[in-house]
Amino acid sequence: MRFANPALGSSLRADFTPINKGEDMLKKLTPITAIAMALMAAPAMAQTGHVGLSYSTNDDADIEAITIEGASTFAFSPSIGAQVDGSFGSVDGGGDDATAWDLNGHLFYNAGAWRVGGLFGTAGLDTDGGEPSATHWGVEGVYWFERVALSASVIWGEGDYVISPSLDYSNYDFNADFYATDNFVIGATYGVGTIDNGGSEADTTSYSIDAEWQLSSMPISLLAGFQHWEIDGIPVESEGWTVGARWNWGGTLAERDRAGFRNTAPNILERFFAY
Repeated sequence: MRFANPALGSSLRADFTPINKGEDMLKKLTPITAIAMALMAAPAMAQTGHVGLSYSTNDDADIEAITIEGASTFAFSPSIGAQVDGSFGSVDGGGDDATAWDLNGHLFYNAGAWRVGGLFGTAGLDTDGGEPSATHWGVEGVYWFERVALSASVIWGEGDYVISPSLDYSNYDFNADFYATDNFVIGATYGVGTIDNGGSEADTTSYSIDAEWQLSSMPISLLAGFQHWEIDGIPVESEGWTVGARWNWGGTLAERDRAGFRNTAPNILERFFAY
């Protein structure tokens, strides 16, 4: 299947062929090792965090994904903290498998009720005939009320073989999370952005909603979410559902999320493929 983009004059395959050669395995080794080391070391080193397993489906691209994902926060001092989050999984597009991964780093200043910081992220999707990838950087902030957290982020990035052979993109995301209890949260996000392939530019719109509930008897939480992304004025859009389960450490969901950033700005691969 292909996503056609008349305005940008290009398309992207959504069917995949496994990558099994030695050279391709070497390309995967560095990001996979970094993600694995960060998540495996997290329980011993991190202040709070989680490791989870999720399933995503995107009918527009005929894609299903099973992903291991996680996040860890670290407190270097009462005012300075960091977060590492990422995922690694298998994506099935029309019967062919591909490997997807992403890794993000955050460094922030914590002032109690609010925090602000910078972020950097990289991602890849190993497929036949392109290997889409993305890199982005930006700034983010969050302010906590008693039961509500409002956050926002701005990112700028570059993508290869995502809609176009190469493009620049930016996105402004606004998040609101409501904690009905310390272990039940409902979140919503709205975003606007641009993509530019050097020949034409287009605006984008995205929105999502999700919920997470942690059991009272054990640190296991269940989550579900819906996400949508589209190019304005062009019949190119992508939306999907995600369900999953997480093992958490560091207390309740509210305590976990107050230590870092619950919402990491998605890269262009995650927005386009909705996984």
